[in-house]
Amino acid sequence: MIPMAQSISYKSIVASPRFVYNVKFVCGVQKNAFDKKCSAIISRGIYSTEINILNFGLKETRIAKVFTPLVVKNEAIAIEPKFSRPVNIEAVTLPALSATMDDCCKLSEMIKVNDEQLKIGFVEIVSAVELEVVVVYTVQGKKLALR
Repeated sequence: MIPMAQSISYKSIVASPRFVYNVKFVCGVQKNAFDKKCSAIISRGIYSTEINILNFGLKETRIAKVFTPLVVKNEAIAIEPKFSRPVNIEAVTLPALSATMDDCCKLSEMIKVNDEQLKIGFVEIVSAVELEVVVVYTVQGKKLALR
């Protein structure tokens, strides 16, 4: 079980939150096959997510990123009636006309589960200004290196 971060709030980071972007991430290796016990959450494969955030405005802006896991170590921690809460928050200052990104290594670090096993969750990106958020998902099928 992942401990919930104490009093996670983006209000101290983004004074006037106007824009919220919710992004799903899927990272790691799913080795389990589908069976009657529902051992597999998603199809076998190696999953990666890259989250790109662009400040296309002419002013620097401060954003908050809130991290909420749903699956860790190939185990669903938030299938109904269970639920998950945010476990970490990060403040980032984006200069004008700049971009940043988060990959599976960063996402694993932020949810404090640093292994190759399957991780699924959400990143909530909060900003006072409009941003461009683009997510790239990749997967290698079950026949590739999963024997």
